[in-house]
Amino acid sequence: MTIKQSPDDFLVEEILTESVRSKVRTQRGGHALYRLTKEGLTTPQAAAAAAKALGVRPGLVAYGGLKDRHARTVQHVTAPVDAIKAPASEKAEGPGWQIERLGRLDAPITAEAIEANRFRITVRDLAQEACDRMDEAARLLTLSPQDVPRRSRVGLEQSGERLFVNYFGDQRFGSARHGRGFLAKHLVRGEFEDALRLAIAVWHRKDSRRTKEFKRAVSQSWGRWSDALANLPPCPERRAVEHLASAPTDFRGAFAALPYDFQEIAVHAYQSHLWNATARRLVDARCSDPGPVLVADDPFGKMHFPAALFVPPDLVSLDLPVLGHGSVLREPWKSAAEAVLAEEGVTTEMLRIPGLRRPQFAEVPRPLFARASGFELSACSPDEAHPHRLKRTVAFDLPRGSYATVVLRALGQ
Repeated sequence: MTIKQSPDDFLVEEILTESVRSKVRTQRGGHALYRLTKEGLTTPQAAAAAAKALGVRPGLVAYGGLKDRHARTVQHVTAPVDAIKAPASEKAEGPGWQIERLGRLDAPITAEAIEANRFRITVRDLAQEACDRMDEAARLLTLSPQDVPRRSRVGLEQSGERLFVNYFGDQRFGSARHGRGFLAKHLVRGEFEDALRLAIAVWHRKDSRRTKEFKRAVSQSWGRWSDALANLPPCPERRAVEHLASAPTDFRGAFAALPYDFQEIAVHAYQSHLWNATARRLVDARCSDPGPVLVADDPFGKMHFPAALFVPPDLVSLDLPVLGHGSVLREPWKSAAEAVLAEEGVTTEMLRIPGLRRPQFAEVPRPLFARASGFELSACSPDEAHPHRLKRTVAFDLPRGSYATVVLRALGQ
């Protein structure tokens, strides 16, 4: 199976809430709203390029969500009207991006402005058996017409909806892709040297060339911080090594010197791991008897997807919190969370970084199940990019915070 062979294979369009759409004006409002279309760029990269074209500081261009650089994506950004200096402020474009002005809003755009994301994904390099498995999985994740009473009971009114466990996708775990575990697990135990080593001295094959070279240089000179500095290029991560050159044993201070967004990502990755493991245990306990469960392999833990017909109503509407410092465990997920925490050797009281006020392990509600609405699965057809293999297209809308790659996992891909 192959996805993202080209940007056209993975299309994402951001959908604003009705409330935000109703507030868009042509003349009034302090913030210009733009539609940003991009490919081959991260959202921050595209936003920075747009900011330069508009003549505003990069930090003044706001966006509600991050979109994949390996896809063709459409999203929204805002910039303060008074700060825009470029004469051509209605449209602008550059390599891999373009913006088009839609109107004005009273406030900068935030994540809360996003209602859903619309996906259209071409899955390639399929065997006939894989196509058959996708069809069967799609059937199990929804309810058939004869199940109308059960359909009403669980609230799946639209035949185009598929119900799936709302796992965090592997994009969430980039800080742990080196295969050596979650560095935040070391942080909560006060093992700052181990955490820092994972952060700046262990590389992955998907790291950029610059990142690999940086991490190799740090690894080879670990403990000889002045020697390491002589071989390191200027970059934000260098500040951690500079701190150790002046305070060789202060690994906590060195971690705190890393870019704050990286620190947050590391904390969120471990929280997401705990959530996924708890969700898996909970659906196994409540949904696997007598119904079938689809099992998908994933680099960061198997994903179990129960057949929609056998999901108890109380789980369909359940918010399973992302565990934070001092979270109180409650039924019906208490037993599952206790088992996961015991396996990890941590408690909710430990979910903090000793000696650092931030980043914090904050508790956040997250629906246990999500719905892929407007679901369409095309027939299989010959794949021109892979002789003797098949391709098909899957399209659906997802609520903000849900992952298209998880839907593909549920479909057996």
